[in-house]
Amino acid sequence: MTDALHTVVVARKAIEAYNMASFELVPADDQPLPGFTPGSHIDLTLPNGLVRQYSLLNSASERNRYCIGVWKDANSRGGSKALHIDINEGDRLQVSRPRNRFKIPKTTTRALLLARGIGVTPMLSIADTLKAKNIPFELHYVFALMSPDSFRATIEASAFAENTIFYKESSEDNQLLKPATVLADRPEDTQLFICGVDWWQDPIIALAKQKGFAEERIHVERFTAKAAAALLDKVFEVKIASTGATFKIPGDKSVTAHLEENGVKIPTSCEQGMCGTCKTRVVEGEVEHRDKRLSPDQRAQGYFLPCVSRAKGDTLVLDL
Repeated sequence: MTDALHTVVVARKAIEAYNMASFELVPADDQPLPGFTPGSHIDLTLPNGLVRQYSLLNSASERNRYCIGVWKDANSRGGSKALHIDINEGDRLQVSRPRNRFKIPKTTTRALLLARGIGVTPMLSIADTLKAKNIPFELHYVFALMSPDSFRATIEASAFAENTIFYKESSEDNQLLKPATVLADRPEDTQLFICGVDWWQDPIIALAKQKGFAEERIHVERFTAKAAAALLDKVFEVKIASTGATFKIPGDKSVTAHLEENGVKIPTSCEQGMCGTCKTRVVEGEVEHRDKRLSPDQRAQGYFLPCVSRAKGDTLVLDL
């Protein structure tokens, strides 16, 4: 991460539902936090050294706090479990300046928001802004089966409660979301925002396109990139420009993973080529880019994401 980090204090930790918690983070000093736009996320650095990304769910008009929601993933690699188990009120953490890849287009005149589970967190900030600007919208929120009623109290106390429809995944409750019905007969200026796990949102995205939503009107936030099929890649070498140290990268390990095992730490977050946290400049060698994040200009400037990308040739020299 190149941005300066800000120290925050956990002012409030609350259990929203089973395996779902929220955290209110306030500045450790009297200075306001950097502003953000609705749909933004922050990089959160944990005491164990891990860096993870979380969407900001509070109003984008606030400068005195960042609020995040964290789902305790059963397959956690140490991030969500640490927040649920080890982090308590009064603890200090470090956060990056907010970044946004889930923006509300400036031309938005009406919107449809679809969310499931922890996917509602960026939608809360988006809904708050749409309401404040008197832009017509609906928020359709599906409670994850194992986390019923998460963030319900927050929504019901908000100005956009009247714009929100709740759903449950149990057919016994007879409150199932019917995407075909929700997407039908929408005006052509409707912007669609969707966030949730891939297996839930991908069929809805495909259906939206069938219903006439153009690509530029569909805005998607993914918490994890789609995992590629396992590969046994070619072996290549990575050289650290500042020290001259050279490491042979095995075919079954990423550059970041192998370097960390050998004492060279590159900050990571998603580890799937999506967030850009590990962005590193290559000073020599040709890169086989496999990320979903870098722009053509960034690639042309020599950057790559070592959590997924590899060398086309035999060696890469990194600006480390």
